[in-house]
Order: sequence, then structure tokens, then C-alpha cells
Amino acid sequence: MIGVIGDIFTPILLDPMMNFLIILNNVLFGSFGLAIIAFTIVIRLVTFPLTRRQLHQSRAMQQVQPRIQEINKKYSDPKRRQEEMMKLYKEAGVNPLGCLGPMLLQFPILIALFYAIRQTLPESPESLESLSTHLYSWSYIQHAIPLNEFFLGMDLKLTPNDAPSYLHPAWLLVLLVGLTTWAQTKTTVTTTTDERARAQQQMMAYMMPVMFAFFALSFPTGVSLYWVVNSVIGIGFNIVTYGLPWLKIEPLLKPPTPAPAAALASRAATPAQSAPEPARELRTANGPGRSKRQNRRRRP
Repeated sequence: MIGVIGDIFTPILLDPMMNFLIILNNVLFGSFGLAIIAFTIVIRLVTFPLTRRQLHQSRAMQQVQPRIQEINKKYSDPKRRQEEMMKLYKEAGVNPLGCLGPMLLQFPILIALFYAIRQTLPESPESLESLSTHLYSWSYIQHAIPLNEFFLGMDLKLTPNDAPSYLHPAWLLVLLVGLTTWAQTKTTVTTTTDERARAQQQMMAYMMPVMFAFFALSFPTGVSLYWVVNSVIGIGFNIVTYGLPWLKIEPLLKPPTPAPAAALASRAATPAQSAPEPARELRTANGPGRSKRQNRRRRP
């Protein structure tokens, strides 16, 4: 099974990524660090439609939270509650899973980049020979090997665990991985008004930076550079979409008007229409509520 995954993963994702990084390296004056930065920007531009959808879905989820709270309080039956939730999501045009697309897409890219950097910056003649099997037969690519692995005094193939001291620049990138991940989570809109769920989100806002910083200890420095640049771009997208309320910065991308969720909320806030007036009592010339036949029977 692992062999089958590798046979698919290598030609579809790993090999194109390695060759693309080498092309960017040639274009950007032989700097592999600049190639990683440019690669990150290209990936964010390509996935921007997904990212934009994710950000708007997160904001729409925030808008329907009052309705969700009403449903949770009104229905105790889990099945009926789930049905009402699905109906609300459909009416509001919200997909709860739409917030996960770009996040899930990052993981295969991160894994492929991990192997791409390790193989594109070989440490031995054997590794260099193995690299040649992944390169396209274009002279523009073949003549670029070997690459310069140093960028701003950092060895891009070195992991922080292998650094000679804690003062090595690789450890600075570990710190930046944690800080930028934390900043990205803090600039993301909160999608729940439930106190318990909000507490869980706040806990994740601190756990994720620690988790990714821990992963960065075993990643090549080039992968950490990718993650830092990726997080900085994500922070920019969040500010454009959500603004910074504590700094009184308004979002630049306004939601469509009228927003489906906002319309639902306003409709929920509108009092119910008054019941139709009961039919008026039939009145005739012979008295209220009496038919002609009843009046004929009363005649002498």
C-alpha cells in the first residue's frame, strides 16, 4: 500500500515540485531561499479561490451562530437538532467543511516540500545521483545542479536539532514558526458563540503554535522558511477579510449584500405575523348568526 502511494505521490507532486523549485532558483539569481519564498507565494496565489471561500465561510458561520444557539436550546432530540442545523446551513448557503479546504491542502504540500528540499540539496554523491532520477531532461534544469543551500547565513537543509548551538539561525526560524502561527490564529474570526467551544478554540490557538514549532525542530530550515512566509501571507488575508477590531481596522473585503446569513438573522428577529382574524359572524336581516330556514320555522 505504501509503495502504491509513493508511486502516485512522487510523479504527481514531488517531482514537479522539485523541478519547479530548481527553475525558480535559476530565475532568482541562484538563491534557493528566494526560490522557496517565491514558491510559497505562487502556491498561495493558486489556492487563493479556496482561501477566499474559506474566509467567507468562516464569516458566514459567525453570522449564523445566534440561530444555531436557538436550535440547540429549542430541540433536545439530537436527530431533530441535526436536521434543523442542516436546514439552516442550506438556507444560509454555509458549508461547515468549507473552512477546512486550504488547511487540508497544506499538509501534502508540506510533506512534499520536506522531501523535495532533502533531495534537491543532497549531502552526498549518492544523494546527488538519486536526485538526477527526479529531474526532467531539460538542460536548463540539469545544469543548475548542485544548488547553493545557504540563505541569509542559514543552511536550508539543516534541521535545528542538528544545529551546533541554540544561537544558530535555524532556531530563530523555529521561534518564527510559533509566533506567525499564533498570529494567524489570533487574526482568524471566531466561529462560535458557545462558551465551551470558544474555550476550546482559545486552547487550540496556543496549542497549534507549540505543535508546529515542535515539528519545525525536525524539519529542514527551508521547510520552516516556507511555513513562516505562508503564515505571514495568511495573516495578511485575515486582516483584509476580517480587519483588526482591537485596532479599529475595518475589513477591506466586505461581504455581499444582503448576506444570506444576515438575512436569516433579521428574519429570525422579526416577530411572527399576527394570526388571521376569525371569520366574521354571518348576520342577516332576521338576526345575527341565523339562517333563513331557522327564521322560517319561528314564524307563526
